[in-house]
This record gives sequence, structure tokens and C-alpha cells, in this order.
Amino acid sequence: MAITRKQLYDLVWSRPMVQISDQLQVPTHILRMKCHEHQIPLPKQGYWQKLRHGKTTNQEELPPMEVVGKGKPDAAIIVRFVSEYKRRVEELKNDSTLNLKVPTKLSRPHPLIKKTETALGKKLDKEYGSRFSSNDPKFEFLPISTDTKQLARALRIMNTLVRAIEKLGHQISFEYGRCHVEMFGQKKEINLRQKYNRIREKEGDGYSRESWMKTNKLEFQAGPSFNQKRWIDGKTKSLEDCLPEIIAWIEKDCRDWHDLRARQAAASKEKERELELQRERQAVVESEKNKMKELIENAHSWKKAQTIREYISEMERQVKNEDLMLEEETKEYIIWAKQKANGLDPLHGFEDPILGKVK
Repeated sequence: MAITRKQLYDLVWSRPMVQISDQLQVPTHILRMKCHEHQIPLPKQGYWQKLRHGKTTNQEELPPMEVVGKGKPDAAIIVRFVSEYKRRVEELKNDSTLNLKVPTKLSRPHPLIKKTETALGKKLDKEYGSRFSSNDPKFEFLPISTDTKQLARALRIMNTLVRAIEKLGHQISFEYGRCHVEMFGQKKEINLRQKYNRIREKEGDGYSRESWMKTNKLEFQAGPSFNQKRWIDGKTKSLEDCLPEIIAWIEKDCRDWHDLRARQAAASKEKERELELQRERQAVVESEKNKMKELIENAHSWKKAQTIREYISEMERQVKNEDLMLEEETKEYIIWAKQKANGLDPLHGFEDPILGKVK
């Protein structure tokens, strides 16, 4: 968040620092530090008590800011929220288009609320064996598990939540009897139930026994059992007041998973690209090796062909020097030897009629 020096001055003199901290979700020490950095005077100790009791108080004026170096006195002051999650909670609380205030009476029930009421009336939520092993549309109702006394309240909470989720552009989906909120291409399982307290009692035989006591509190759960987030009715804050936090948490969790999987996909794509480049480089290396091998083989073959030709030439020279007549068998041998030499010679292009092109 960025505000001007004058805006921050007006803010810190309008209400106590703790209230500003709660409103902006910014720690008080951060606010004090920003005021000190920008030479903004703060109310002295006891200022707000005097004001409440009608005593005379003096508000210090905002002095001109002494700028050192290249700083600007009217530059925006950057104040960061404690977390993106808390900032989002405040946004949702103040978004009048969402209407997150749960009414005292169910009005404009969402189609899913009507279907859930009907399903619970038929006790379809008790068909666990069928519900969690099939995709039968009859099991596509909201996961509400309460007694009759708490049911109306649970339906009102869910009605407000579902409508807000859809208003934000997200949706509710079902898979094998489980209900999910879908955001950013990710699914988050949800559940609303009546809170039970576990009671442990030690019997006379030394063994502990467990029992469960029903309470009048409702509990909303989001996420799988191994990483579940829960909101429960408290002494000062009811579950109805937690809807902005619930939505913000599901948004954050789904976005985190979306971003993680996007990074994983990008990393996988980059890895595949590197592997492809590596394969291409390896193919070039292998091609070069094969060409080099062929070059060496051709050079050896050429050398062998040259050796054979030298040998035949020497044979012919000796016969000529001794003025001897070549016998028919020797003539045939010389012709055969020259053919073999030509067949070995990669530069000659001759293909041996029997051996083919010798490599």
C-alpha cells in the first residue's frame, strides 16, 4: 500500500496506533518506523486518554520534511501488509458486492442448498459405501453433518459461502461424493460439521475409554485430512464471521498449488528442452564420430589399396626386367589383384563383383 506523508500524518492523529494496525494489518512498529523515517510527529503518551475525557490536547503540526540527498518530500510512503492473506481478508470483508453477512433467515437458497436439504432429508449422507465410491449425481450435495437444531444455521452459512465463491468466478464441484471448491484450476475439499469433543475416561481396569460429546459449535474444514485448515465457533467470533478468512485461505492455498504446478510444468518443460538440446548435441557428436570413423577406415582402405598397387607394380617390373613372359595364371592374378585394390580404394568408386564395396 502506498500513501502520502500527509495521509499517514492524518491517519496517526485520527485514532490510536493499535486501531490503525488492526485496520491496515500492519504491525505498529512498522507504522512507527515509517513515521520516524518521514519525520511525522506522533501523539504523546496519554494523548488519547485525555481526548476521551474531554481534556485539552494539542496536535502537533506536520513540519516541512528535511530531505537529504535526492529524496523527495512528497514521495509516496510504501507500507506493506503483514501478509497477502490478511490483506485479502480485509478486501473481502469490505467488498459489498459479495454480501458475506449471513442472514438470520434463509433467503434466495442456491440450487445446491435445495438439493442438500432434500438429500439430508432422505439421509443420503449416511450411504457412505455408495457415496464415496461412485460419481452418481444424487450424491452431489453439500457436505453438512449436523443435528436438526443446527441444520438451518449450517445451510445459511453454506448458502452465503457458495454464492460468494461463485460471485468471485470460482465454482463448487463434486468427485466421488466429496465436495470441492475449484479455484485457479485447483480443487480444495470442504466440509461443514457439528463439533464434537472427545472425552477420555480411565476405567477401573486401568484402560482408557473414549466417548464423544456433541457441542453447539459448528466447524468448517478445508483441505485433506493430513493438511486441513479448520474454523470453529469461538467465544467472541462465530463461524459466520470467518467467511472472509475461509475464502481467502482457500484462494491462497489454491493459488499456491497453481503457482507450484506452473513452476513444476515450466521446470519440466525447461528440463525437456535441455534434454532435447543434449540429444541434438549428442546426435551431432555421434555423427561426427561416425564420419571420423569412416574417414579413418577410408584412409586405411586407401593405404591398403596403394600397398597392393605397389606390390603388383613391383611384380610387373621384375617380370619386365627379367624379360620373362607372363604366364596366363600370373596375368589373371594381376588383373584380380588390381580389382581388389580398386574395390578397397574409396576414391576409385569401383565395386568388387564378388565382395562388393569393401570398407
